[in-house]
Amino acid sequence: MLKIERHNIIEQEIRKQGFVLVPGLSTLLACSEETIRRDLKEMEQAGKLVRTHGGAYLVEKYDKGYPLELRKSYLQHTKERLAEAALASIQENDVIMLDASTTCLSIAETILARGISVTLITNSLAVFTLFGEANSNVNLIGVGGTFRRRTSSFADPNTVEALRGYYADKAFISCPKLSPAFGLSDNHISEANVRKQMLKNAQKRFLVVDHTKFEGTANILFEGLESIDVLITDQKLPEEWESFAQRHGIELRYAAE
Repeated sequence: MLKIERHNIIEQEIRKQGFVLVPGLSTLLACSEETIRRDLKEMEQAGKLVRTHGGAYLVEKYDKGYPLELRKSYLQHTKERLAEAALASIQENDVIMLDASTTCLSIAETILARGISVTLITNSLAVFTLFGEANSNVNLIGVGGTFRRRTSSFADPNTVEALRGYYADKAFISCPKLSPAFGLSDNHISEANVRKQMLKNAQKRFLVVDHTKFEGTANILFEGLESIDVLITDQKLPEEWESFAQRHGIELRYAAE
């Protein structure tokens, strides 16, 4: 198949669903994943898409967030390790808040696999679907609002208002970026406000992020790092981060290999 033909098919596929995955395109176009990556690079340079780990997507106006399927495919093993580390702080009958990140989806999957009895408060349709299709001891509470297909979540002022009616033992959130200077940041104002409210309405607050989240900031700043009680990540942080955590009483926890 000629390169121009591959590019046309890739463009058709990405316009259908807003994203494409490298393995799927490799199968569809009967070529190597390396060829697909080169094609995506050229198409990004032409302004037709945005590449990311494992695929590419179309940027929505005012929303730079990755589609859920792309985020799920990236660093899957790392997210499983982070979920295991988070599970060490979850006890039977806890009331827990989980945001709509794929990291928190991994925590939900681990809770299900271990058969732990908890109450989960979430704005994630993906988490609801997970437990809706399985027998478990989990009590689910959903906070509704405007549905965002890109993140498979509910996020708007109604979601935040619903969260104000609950108080959790623990809140687990992730976010696109964080820094000592600017704190936690997000790509979408509604998701940022949901995460902020979850932190506000929990006795103990956990931030669960992989090593790629420590590079730069996203567009919307929503909370200072000092609001976090426990920071769980997968790689040892530089000295400046460890010093910051010590000064602000943040417990650092590293997920084991």
